[in-house]
Amino acid sequence: MEKNNINSRKMRLLKMLFVPLIISAMLASCEIQPDYEYEYGNPGGKLNMTALEFIQSTDSLSLMEEAIAATGLQSFYSGTNVRTFIVPRNSAFRTYMKTNGFANIADIPVDDLEAVLKYHIVNEKVIFTDPALLQSNNPISYPTESGSVMYLSHNTSYQGVINQGTKKSWTIITSNLEPTNGAIHITADIVYLSI
Repeated sequence: MEKNNINSRKMRLLKMLFVPLIISAMLASCEIQPDYEYEYGNPGGKLNMTALEFIQSTDSLSLMEEAIAATGLQSFYSGTNVRTFIVPRNSAFRTYMKTNGFANIADIPVDDLEAVLKYHIVNEKVIFTDPALLQSNNPISYPTESGSVMYLSHNTSYQGVINQGTKKSWTIITSNLEPTNGAIHITADIVYLSI
């Protein structure tokens, strides 16, 4: 009986020594994730400049800068009125000029170019993290400076889409840039409304 008590004490002693050791080893192998605050995706974030200054400082938007100067619409892009600017890259203007038989921006009739640019200006700030745009594939109509409307939405991959649900739609390649006077979304195409 005494032998059993000794064995029992030895087992308790071993348990007291090994259980904390095993628990310590288990805890050491686990990583505790820091408590991060969730932030909405905003690839470009806040810009400390107007839309015009951003366009002027971006090489891939030099033809857009040239088009703005040719039409005299600088005040729309540099003013304090909050708008959303759909900004086509240089490749979009090159495609547009080639398709329409223009050698350069100066060859495009000013009235036509002005109509194109004014359609690319939405008369309010639209950011794709806006709760109104939470539901995907749900285009919302926004008035443009041209007097027409533009439908903005996002697909299930959270890419911004222009004129979804019409005959022709476009996917935005860079979205949610926030200049001091609104929002900028960059496209690979010159867009239009096709119902």
